[in-house]
Amino acid sequence: MAAKQPSLPTVGKRQLARELRRSREAAKFTLDQVADELDWAKTKVHNYEHGRWTRGNLTDLRALLDLYGIHEPERRASLENLMRDAKRRGWWSAFGDAFDGSLPAFEDEATQMSSYEPVFIPGLLQKREYATSLMNAYAFLAPDDIERKVEARMRRQEILNRQSPPIVSFVIEEAAVQRMIGIPKVFGPQVQHLIDLAQNASHVSIQVMPLRSGLHGALGSSFVILDFAGDYDLSIVHTETATRSGYLENKEEVALHRTMFTHACGSALSQEDSSALLTGLLQQHT
Repeated sequence: MAAKQPSLPTVGKRQLARELRRSREAAKFTLDQVADELDWAKTKVHNYEHGRWTRGNLTDLRALLDLYGIHEPERRASLENLMRDAKRRGWWSAFGDAFDGSLPAFEDEATQMSSYEPVFIPGLLQKREYATSLMNAYAFLAPDDIERKVEARMRRQEILNRQSPPIVSFVIEEAAVQRMIGIPKVFGPQVQHLIDLAQNASHVSIQVMPLRSGLHGALGSSFVILDFAGDYDLSIVHTETATRSGYLENKEEVALHRTMFTHACGSALSQEDSSALLTGLLQQHT
């Protein structure tokens, strides 16, 4: 299982950080000048501008807005709401380290996700039986930890059933599906679940990369591109290999993965042909 990397600030923190940085620059203050004016450590100003604060408060925010000459009630209220939202504790807080960094928080905020998975069925698509079998494959996990991680994964999937779900596109290597054939109690329900989602969930797109496709540009680590309300400045990529997982927020790296995903979609079967392949596998092996 991949080692966890430091969490990326949540969307709300990153939005607020961007606005504070722009406001300071518009007011022509340097970080040092802000620190001197407010009698703060320079690191405190830096942390607010990079979303790295843990105990941010409205008093600090209002002091910054006053210094930058931001007095419009609507804008002040908007920024204060960003801070309140950024401090909100989601349901995932109860699961502690069962998650990889801030992933469920980003999924909760995302309006669109694009996922490429070469090895496993993506977490958002896993049936409980599949997730349990996968967790059991990791010999270092205790039974209680497995149960907790599986339950956390099932909770993640609730975003697909909410009133305004994100638009999610998946490209899954056929090998990830074939790998389940030797576990009949897992294979049948999981493949049927993929078929049902592909055919009945208008916001979910599932394409299978057939084994015959050979080499293609997305081969390597699994990744998910997360977009937020059309604001591509905030788009990120969550990557995962066998030993490491983390986030990319550099615009060039995000753009590269977007190109990789586009190429993967072009090399994979269409949604209709993917459903047909899955149906054929289901009929052949159950």
